[in-house]
Amino acid sequence: MGQPKEGHKLMLLALRLSNKKLNFCLKNVAGLALSMMWIAAITNSAQAAQEKARRADDFVNSIGVNTHLYYDASIYYKRYNDLIKPKLLELGVRHIRDGCTRNYNGYMTRLKELKNLGIRTTLVCDPRYLSASSAVSLVKEIGTDVIESVQVTNEYNLSGDGNWANNLRNYQKQLWQGMKGSSSTAGIKIYGPALSGASAYSTLGDMSAYQDYGTMNNYMSGRNPGNSGWGGGGYGSLDWNVRSAKKASLSKPVLTTETGYHSVVSTSNGHRGIPDDVAGKYTPRLALVQFNYGIPRTFIYEFLNTYYDPGSLYMNFGLLRNDGSQKPAYGALKNLINLLKDPGASFTPGTLDYVLGGDTTNIRRTLLQKRDGKFYLILWKEALGYNVDTKKYISVPSQKVTVTLNTSISKATTYIPNDSANYKSSQTYPKQLSIDVPDRVVVIKLEK
Repeated sequence: MGQPKEGHKLMLLALRLSNKKLNFCLKNVAGLALSMMWIAAITNSAQAAQEKARRADDFVNSIGVNTHLYYDASIYYKRYNDLIKPKLLELGVRHIRDGCTRNYNGYMTRLKELKNLGIRTTLVCDPRYLSASSAVSLVKEIGTDVIESVQVTNEYNLSGDGNWANNLRNYQKQLWQGMKGSSSTAGIKIYGPALSGASAYSTLGDMSAYQDYGTMNNYMSGRNPGNSGWGGGGYGSLDWNVRSAKKASLSKPVLTTETGYHSVVSTSNGHRGIPDDVAGKYTPRLALVQFNYGIPRTFIYEFLNTYYDPGSLYMNFGLLRNDGSQKPAYGALKNLINLLKDPGASFTPGTLDYVLGGDTTNIRRTLLQKRDGKFYLILWKEALGYNVDTKKYISVPSQKVTVTLNTSISKATTYIPNDSANYKSSQTYPKQLSIDVPDRVVVIKLEK
């Protein structure tokens, strides 16, 4: 069965987003202790010596974006060649997530072209429009070098299907057996369904046997990425979302298929909006917070505002506006990705001996290394920059942080990706750095 018409797709999108975002207002979730991993991520302070770095390219590879390339009335279709393709390449992401459909408006051809340019696709397969066996055939037709993973449909618990959980379980099992049962598609990763609400994951039950990854759509409803929740048990936080998704993925890791920020601050919807400049600060931090937590892939929703509608939150999640102009989040994320990208053979990162001192309250960090040995110490102040209830900016002063280097470093160069791809300052043979850390990401390149 074919994909729904585009208008129908948009109605479904509006329905599932509206229900999900309104659910963010509920605060009746039973109180649970935050996991030790999350506590460590949100409370790190001045620490000393011998921190093992992670591969810089693993961070870059963890980032993807959602697209709607086959929507024939949208900018995704109309300006694919002069806008979408070049801007995807400029951003530097290697992963997109889109619909499970055949060569509608040249869609398959575009996916193949993007693969040749270094971008692979995750397909979202909906049992209402495509059987599991047809999905397997589609992947074979497009090419297993083009498609890296498939996901069972998004937030199906909002579909109106009275037997949704049983039907979804059957579809997931059939998709798993079909993909893994064929030698040509056995390497395709199978994602579980992202659902709306913690109770839906409990109703579905553990699907670990039929998926490589569980999934979640963990929108922050306008809050800062490292928030500890705004309800009982950490409701709304990253940790709360992971714990919810794990109810249907007990033995498999969980990744994020949708997260991001929209810019309609005037909305009365439970999913709040924030100004573009605040989203510009939050979005790079969002990718880093998720990476620090251990989320293997984070798909930002979405690449571009699909249609022009300033009053609709559903049409204003894009990193790019509908006319193709870039929001601050696009520029900051692009600069961060291009600063840290390091494709190539795998390697074992080393350790950096250093101490953070000064005012480290709410200071977060990520330590990365490239194959050439250079370390990249990323610091930021994890704070709320906009009050979604009063709709007012919150002043976030920078904090003076010292970085004492016990590892011998010949040069330290500081970058602020929100400002520019160019460096801000450099220092030779430093023993201690004094850094003003704002609520924007600061990257310190350390060369031995």
